[in-house]
Amino acid sequence: MAGIVKAELGLLYKGENYVIVKKGGVAGEQVEKHNHPEANVIFTVVKGKVQVFLNETEEHMLVPGQVLEFDGDNYIQATLVEDSEFVVNLITKP
Repeated sequence: MAGIVKAELGLLYKGENYVIVKKGGVAGEQVEKHNHPEANVIFTVVKGKVQVFLNETEEHMLVPGQVLEFDGDNYIQATLVEDSEFVVNLITKP
């Protein structure tokens, strides 16, 4: 088989220079402030609505289909506004 399909929450794929994780939860849950200085981050909402703050000041209200890209040196903090699922791609910096 040439392709592998995964849909569950948690670690989906890990390669030499990337990690892809699917997260989810119920409205009101939070992702505590943290960063990924080793990576560039691509944050994609696939279900629900997620309020994301970068560096505690820059706000993004994301809905399905929207993709947020940022340097992992920045700090991210998020709140699930609705029951939500999102995919985080961590791409190792060169």
